[in-house]
Amino acid sequence: MSARPSLFGRLADGAPVQAVRLAWPGGLAVQVLDYGAIVQSLTVPAAGGRVEALLGFPDPAAYEADRFYQGQAIGRCANRIGGAAFSIDGRDYRVTANEGRNCLHGGRLGFGRRTWRFEALADDGRSATLAYRSPDGEEGFPGEVEARVRFAVDGPDSFSILWEAEADRPTPVSMTHHLYFNLSGDPRRSALDHQMRIAAEAVTPVRPDLVPTGELMPVAGTPFDLRRPRPLREALAQAHPQTELAGGFDHNWALSGGAGPAAILRSPRTGLELAIDTDQPGLQMFSGQTLEAPFARHGGIALEPQAFPDALHHRNFPGVVLRPGSLYRRWASYRFAAGDPDEGR
Repeated sequence: MSARPSLFGRLADGAPVQAVRLAWPGGLAVQVLDYGAIVQSLTVPAAGGRVEALLGFPDPAAYEADRFYQGQAIGRCANRIGGAAFSIDGRDYRVTANEGRNCLHGGRLGFGRRTWRFEALADDGRSATLAYRSPDGEEGFPGEVEARVRFAVDGPDSFSILWEAEADRPTPVSMTHHLYFNLSGDPRRSALDHQMRIAAEAVTPVRPDLVPTGELMPVAGTPFDLRRPRPLREALAQAHPQTELAGGFDHNWALSGGAGPAAILRSPRTGLELAIDTDQPGLQMFSGQTLEAPFARHGGIALEPQAFPDALHHRNFPGVVLRPGSLYRRWASYRFAAGDPDEGR
């Protein structure tokens, strides 16, 4: 059955917000909005019934008021750009400073508060492609960028996102999605009981403004050592200047690559497990320490496959400049497994 847009609601200016539901019969279902290319809902079968795995809102007004980028497509350049300025080929650029003196997630509106267009909808109702044309000078970034995001339900328990972009001038491009997971199915519960594993030997430590220093810090002996599954609450109980500075985790892990998933998240309450795989070089985890009602503090764990933050200022980080004639192409897959809940949880 073909995916067809339906009215989700209206923005404050009266503009309609359309939604498309993608689903596998009897399996995973995801709802995507044209506003911000937002992933509004992701439900999966679990041992005790279907579980809503993502934090989300029921109407456009809540998304317009949201300060935490819930479910949004993030671009033109994900995460932080120190000083909201950079140089490409000897030319200086200033972009929107929307977090103190820094640029966060593409600026004041970025890609996540723009209306995208549905470019392709699969006849089987299992995939949709959205596109957005970012004009030259938007948020201060040089060049016009044509961005596309393809969402696909690949099986009864798996979902994937493909990010693509082309530019007519050299410009930074680093895209991701800002998805908050709580696999207990109850966003009023803290997700710090979730067990987390990240395949990474190092993280990029940050300054007090959460911009990376440019170093790579080994995870061994620190709260960031998640090479084996570990409850997040246990990890954060281990004192460290970096977690004290951020009030929790708000850091980028330098993924090791190779065989196996980049990260695994599991809820002991439902037994539901999520495995993330990606070709992105980094994974930003935010442990939700500043989330606000209707969600609990730590009520969602943001996992964002992306390029390293502030890569424009650190030559040792993988580059993020997209040039004319090249195609930016990155992907992430999200695979769920329904296991037994832990006793007594």
